[in-house]
Amino acid sequence: MNNHPQIDISVPFILPLFSARGRLVRLEDVSTNIINQHNYPFPIAKILAEVLSTSAALAGLLKYEGIFTLQTKSQGPIKLLVVDMTHTGNMRGYAQYKKEHVQEGDRFSQLFKEGYLVFTVDQQKNADQYQGIVELHRESLSSAIEHYFDQSEQLKTKIIIASQMSEDQKWKTSALLLQQLPTEEVNEESWNHMEALLGTISEQEILDFSIPYETLLFRLFHEASIVTYDSSQIQAKCRCSKDKVETFVRSLSPSESEDLFENGRLQITCEFCNHTYMFNQKDFKNLH
Repeated sequence: MNNHPQIDISVPFILPLFSARGRLVRLEDVSTNIINQHNYPFPIAKILAEVLSTSAALAGLLKYEGIFTLQTKSQGPIKLLVVDMTHTGNMRGYAQYKKEHVQEGDRFSQLFKEGYLVFTVDQQKNADQYQGIVELHRESLSSAIEHYFDQSEQLKTKIIIASQMSEDQKWKTSALLLQQLPTEEVNEESWNHMEALLGTISEQEILDFSIPYETLLFRLFHEASIVTYDSSQIQAKCRCSKDKVETFVRSLSPSESEDLFENGRLQITCEFCNHTYMFNQKDFKNLH
């Protein structure tokens, strides 16, 4: 885990004078770790970085004990993209894509042709479930998220999402989300003013993690009497394990496993972290 206090964090805040709440997410080690586990083309890596920070921002709006999952499916170059995060801040993600259809300058709408995004909360033992479905026919991820909350939840929402790869292959990504409080109304004039304030921040500024997040948020919202709360740490951590894979292997009958063995070995690779678990015939027999 990175000990830098300004990265890999989610920062909640409220604007009491404007009846609004928000989240600022900054990821660097987490996004770099998750993205560099696979050899993604640049456009795929960039959108995955932005979905990672967006997922953390959306998860921060919900009170849950379990797993928040954001998943996209489309007919475009990105067939499937999945990011999930536990309530304790463990995050993972990956993308499946059609390599031959990815172009260097692909825009969001081209990557997610005829696509949609689903975010769910699995409360595990608890019965309450939450699900939202977002159509991805917009020009950007931010506009798709904003449209969903406006139409489906009747909550005014604005989100700025940015990402950038450095020369040493590190991925910075940040999401700044602003939303009216669910229990209060925001008048149009106040909301337009907040949107105008958000419009003053540049991509370079939101990705400059040397600026303390307190300073950045105060610059934007000091006239709204902003109140920030303690940041929570996010870490890249996959939930796969040898025990889980062995449980799966035990569930295979000899006939089912026959087609999976190649040259006397069974290889199972986690789609998220790309770690490969390997079993030989002796291992298989021992597990049964």
